[in-house]
Amino acid sequence: MGYKYNSVRSTIESDRVSGFKNSSYAVAEVLDNSIQAGFRTKKNNCEIQLIIVEEKISIGLNNFDRISKIIVADNGDGMDVETLSKALAKGEGINKNEKGHGKLGKYGFGLYMSSISQCRRTDIYTWRNNKFLRSWLDIDEILDPKNGREEVPVEEIKGLPEDVIKVVPKINADHGTIVVWSNLDLATWKTGAGLFKNVEYEIGRIYRYFINDEKIKIHYKLYKKISEKNYSLEDENFVRANDPLFLMSNTICPEPWSKKPGFATCPDEIIDLKINGKQHQVKIKFAIAKEDFRGIEESHGSKPWGQLARKNNGVSILRSGRELELNSSWNNPSEPRERWANAEIHFEGNNDLDKLFQVTNNKQYAMALHKRDITEKADNTNKTEPGYLSLLEESDYPEYICTKISQKITSRLNALYSSIREWRKDKGSSRNGIAGSAEDTTTKAREARKKKTKADEALEAADKNTKLKVMIERLISGGMPKIDAEKLAIMSIERNISTVITTEEINSPIFFDVKIIEGQYHIIINKSHPAYLDFFNLIEKESSDKSMNEPSSDRAIKLMLSSWASLEDEAISDEKEYSSYLQDIKIRWGQIFRDFLNIKEK
Repeated sequence: MGYKYNSVRSTIESDRVSGFKNSSYAVAEVLDNSIQAGFRTKKNNCEIQLIIVEEKISIGLNNFDRISKIIVADNGDGMDVETLSKALAKGEGINKNEKGHGKLGKYGFGLYMSSISQCRRTDIYTWRNNKFLRSWLDIDEILDPKNGREEVPVEEIKGLPEDVIKVVPKINADHGTIVVWSNLDLATWKTGAGLFKNVEYEIGRIYRYFINDEKIKIHYKLYKKISEKNYSLEDENFVRANDPLFLMSNTICPEPWSKKPGFATCPDEIIDLKINGKQHQVKIKFAIAKEDFRGIEESHGSKPWGQLARKNNGVSILRSGRELELNSSWNNPSEPRERWANAEIHFEGNNDLDKLFQVTNNKQYAMALHKRDITEKADNTNKTEPGYLSLLEESDYPEYICTKISQKITSRLNALYSSIREWRKDKGSSRNGIAGSAEDTTTKAREARKKKTKADEALEAADKNTKLKVMIERLISGGMPKIDAEKLAIMSIERNISTVITTEEINSPIFFDVKIIEGQYHIIINKSHPAYLDFFNLIEKESSDKSMNEPSSDRAIKLMLSSWASLEDEAISDEKEYSSYLQDIKIRWGQIFRDFLNIKEK
């Protein structure tokens, strides 16, 4: 008796909307099968080819380059008739009962669900000892109202079809499997241009531990179909690891960090638990960016590796070494510095833990693993946090474990974030002399000014030591340690920076004040003004992790205040009465600004 498609005729169209995030995750399901097949051969590693075929396709009156086939080929143990019959039958996969590294499968839906989520036609070719078998799933064939296919077809063939051989040289004469997706009506991949970067980012992250340990090699190839018998190889590469913890070497991280770790390891958290009388363990790994990775004098947030860190920011959840998802619930998207610390949750795939963490059948989520607000939950039950945890342990053990994991991650990440914030404290002030800073821009604007002011003349007349002394005093008044103030002042004077922006307590309703001393602009933002806490301080934090090449609210506000300083400077030189008006306006504006911020909603 043949294996049926489990009466999928009435459900296959709805099954196609199976929740795969994109084509990378659907392909990952097929790669899981290939990896498991490779591990069954007991070899030290398995080799997989991921092949994309692109050709001209007519759409309306025009021809466009489109991906026409996605192929996954492996050197695994191949399949016999029984196994192949189950491969495309819904829920009949053989990998769901495997253990160890082979335990990547889950519910037996993988190949069926991933295939129909991307294409209308799937062909499988498999062989052992030169005996070739073929099977296929064709949605239109299944849905044929007259002769709809119900059983999975399996037939013996003489060898691989010529069009397959053209792009997939037989990688093992003894055993192997090739999966071919065609008629790709739902695939997110449309053209081959730039595809490898996307594949490497997603696939390289999902399988990073297997790739890093050299247990698997994924060989990517892009072919362009010229004619029925002619294919041109356009691109090929081996997929490298993409490590969100930046602890691996030989990864996709841009130079100079591709060959060396950019983060440093932190102590692991181990959580032991017992389910149905069996002992299990969950490991949580942490890492924090090295100083030269995140930037010393200036943040490296806009550097290529800084951008990758932002893109990879999130708690990675791994099941049997294979990533399920990059969970962002622990991260604050408005805090760019959080990219410099990350965490990973590791657990083995088995029925107990899969159920506990609610692992979905497409292996893209562990639904129960996310950040919990334990303070709010404790308040809602009128208990202290320890009391709430005790209640959970007695009444809802799965939720207790997930809450405990959430607590560990939140506590440890907050400590790492705090370390990063302290490390960056006062670093923003060192941007004083950096090209493109507000101070640097104001200085250049003064130099370019055709009509010189009295302040310009005083700046030119003042000797270097006097200007240095004045700047150091101002920076120390703004709260900067003496050693840092001296270092920054020396650098600024050497670069002819003539503007200093600091924050100080001012016993006045003004939001900022301007002092011109020895020709230097000293712009002082009032830390006592409500706008500092509610507005400017937040802007400083938002901008602290950006380079001068990135748009910055902090820089824009400082330039606005610098332009006012320039206005006062010009007014003092030209019209003393006008200058007095400006002082009155500045004070009154600060009062109105303060009153607006203090208005409470009724």
